[in-house]
Amino acid sequence: MNSLRLLLAHELTLSRAALRLLLESEVGVTVVAEADTADRLHEQLRAHRPDLILMTLSQRAGFGSSLIESLQRQNPQTKIIAISPHDEVSFARLLMAAGAAGYVCERSPAAELRNALREVANGHTFIDSSISDRVDPTTLGKMKSLEGRQKPSAFLSKRETEVLRMLAQGFTNQQVADALTLSVKTAETYRVRLTRKLGVKSRAELFRYAFEVGMVGPDQLLAQ
Repeated sequence: MNSLRLLLAHELTLSRAALRLLLESEVGVTVVAEADTADRLHEQLRAHRPDLILMTLSQRAGFGSSLIESLQRQNPQTKIIAISPHDEVSFARLLMAAGAAGYVCERSPAAELRNALREVANGHTFIDSSISDRVDPTTLGKMKSLEGRQKPSAFLSKRETEVLRMLAQGFTNQQVADALTLSVKTAETYRVRLTRKLGVKSRAELFRYAFEVGMVGPDQLLAQ
């Protein structure tokens, strides 16, 4: 692997230190900066211009799909590998669509992260084997494709995203219908479609998904 200058983004100090030790044991990898919040990440990105950002998903720190999309729009030359506690296909699909070049599950062995670094450094995309082994080649190809990664709307439509945000905030089907000028039946259809697309079963799981990938935050929640 050629020399790789890396920015490490993780909310927790001890976990960040452990990751740094692992990364710096790799030949050709140099951690040039660290960040524990989205604001700090932006500062360090401007100061160091790394080749790659290794970002552990965290809503509290602001590390989610919205940040990945913004970073890729502003700094397309800097690749991003997302580390996530989730091994669901839906999480990988959304973060890759937002612009991540790699997706690694935090419960995977260290070899998986090494493979991700190698593949992304060589200009390829990478999806954790715990996910890629469970999807068919056509779906995997779409998740990795440049077109899919540049167009998040290819995964969730604008209206589906609106409905998901409202459901995650606690709105009822009737309230969603009223706000978006839909029939209640159509709002329910969108909800069912979202659960199928995202592989979730309940409103609580819809919220968890929207929260973890940065589509909604604690300040957006309604009283339940």
